[in-house]
Amino acid sequence: MRATLDHPLLELNKLLMDEMKALADLGVCVGTYCRPMIPSLYQPVADPMETIAAMKEIGPERCIIGSDFGQVLHMDTVDGMRVFLRALLAFGIKKQDVRKMLVDNPAKLMWLD
Repeated sequence: MRATLDHPLLELNKLLMDEMKALADLGVCVGTYCRPMIPSLYQPVADPMETIAAMKEIGPERCIIGSDFGQVLHMDTVDGMRVFLRALLAFGIKKQDVRKMLVDNPAKLMWLD
């Protein structure tokens, strides 16, 4: 796993679940980000359960988590990540799966494993 599918749930370039799974089957790591789960001033609110469903259906071993925050009209990166991780846990993503997507899988992508 050395490639990442960036922002597959973003409306601009949204992929179907089957498309994301097909790419994951080829070894591509599917990126999931805070933005669809946390409202901002300049982006429409998306269904947070879409991110949860993608993580569960694709599998945590084939996903990574990113903040996507730090822009002027968003909260800062650290606070955004805290909110995102708390939401993931509250919506039923297991702590060990969060760690896999946040720490282990990105480390593999960067040859740090």
